[in-house]
Amino acid sequence: MSVRTQLRRRRTIPALLIALAASTLVAGEASAAPPVADSGPDATAVAGTDAQLSGSVSDPDGDALEIRWMMTVVSGGDVSTCTFSGPWSWAPVTPQGLSPTLSCTQPGEYLLQLVVGDGTSSDDDTGALVTFTDPDTTPATCSFRPWTKRVTSLRIADAESGVESYTVLHTFNVAIKPLSGMWSPPLPSATLQWARSGRGPGVALVSHTNGAGLSGECVLFVRRNGTARVVN
Repeated sequence: MSVRTQLRRRRTIPALLIALAASTLVAGEASAAPPVADSGPDATAVAGTDAQLSGSVSDPDGDALEIRWMMTVVSGGDVSTCTFSGPWSWAPVTPQGLSPTLSCTQPGEYLLQLVVGDGTSSDDDTGALVTFTDPDTTPATCSFRPWTKRVTSLRIADAESGVESYTVLHTFNVAIKPLSGMWSPPLPSATLQWARSGRGPGVALVSHTNGAGLSGECVLFVRRNGTARVVN
């Protein structure tokens, strides 16, 4: 073997090693995928109650992850009225940290964004919109329909929180059915059938509770001539 051939081989081997090392580094960088954060679905709750969040995180490389949440007032809200059970600063991933609760006494819209990091890169998504509505301060109301073959209906309704339960507390010369009802979740309205059991005047007292826990009563008065009215 000539001296020229040996020199050519010595130059070729280091060049191959450098190329292989460079390709290995490029492949290693390409495989370092960032983590992924998902803040979960939007939520709605009455102001002063808890709204439940449901976030999730993942990492293609199986790296150890840390999370934190960010909150922004979108409209009408006030951060100073809020209580949050999740981490605002970086903390290890826990079920409680991924599914925290938020409670704000000020109605409005709040954006909660989950952020995840693997030590070298981080990710956050568009966030979950949490809406706190004004608390319901009005109980359900009762109304009735005209007579139909000596039978008519008493309707209990609450368009905001629904009707959770009712009980007929007292009747005189009025037959009502059913005498009670309970629903979970609450219904927009409940209908009771009633009729005079005799010819004279009658009365019925009904207690009801709406989905916000507000209780009320209504009284059905039936006059001797059959006309009726409801007092809430």
